[in-house]
Amino acid sequence: MKSLAKVLWSERTREEFAAWAKRGTVVVVPIGAVEQHGLALPVNTDDREVEAVALAGAMRARAPVLVTPVIPFGISPHHMMYPGGTITLRVETLVRVVTDVCESILSHGFERILLLNGHGGNMGAVEAAALELRSRRVRQVQSANWWELCRPVFAEVCTGPVTTTIGHAGESEASCILALTPESVRRDRMKLVPGVTDDPARATAAKGRRLLAAGAAALAHRLEEMAALPGREVVGIPCFEKGD
Repeated sequence: MKSLAKVLWSERTREEFAAWAKRGTVVVVPIGAVEQHGLALPVNTDDREVEAVALAGAMRARAPVLVTPVIPFGISPHHMMYPGGTITLRVETLVRVVTDVCESILSHGFERILLLNGHGGNMGAVEAAALELRSRRVRQVQSANWWELCRPVFAEVCTGPVTTTIGHAGESEASCILALTPESVRRDRMKLVPGVTDDPARATAAKGRRLLAAGAAALAHRLEEMAALPGREVVGIPCFEKGD
């Protein structure tokens, strides 16, 4: 397994990127959200989860991978009705930010980018950004929601009513934060309240470790698949010379 320092985009110096690009490196761009997560979890729960999965998956992958810093804000207008903490972007803002980040990465010679999403409200915008970049730049730009990479494991791990997806601020997410930063969880406030999909009191750190490990393993496999794909001759998209 690679060390953490070996997969961090932010740890490279400017002269190192050309060699990473020539190696066919897959660049992971994690995208999260800052929004209310009930009474027990911090508002940057999605950022923490997607970053943890991205880094662990990159370290496990048997392919060159770099992980950029997390894009911290997402599309969360549906959480603005609850008091305190949510910061939301407009759809066009997120699409433009993601596109600009990817354009910067591509300009440095990289040909494979995975947009790893950590928030349900971002799904359509992230998928659209990946499709537009893949079509216009004819590069291998894909998107994935980390929890969907390991969906069957949620059914095996979770005991509450939400077992087919990650839910919101309930058993799964509380378990993940207990595994990552247990000091961030207000244990005396773990209760089902409006704006939470299911009861966070069912959460345990052991469940969180299993969910995050499953996400990392599935992501590593996805990254290895991307590394084996052509970076420029993207299947289903014609490659036109400049000026055609």
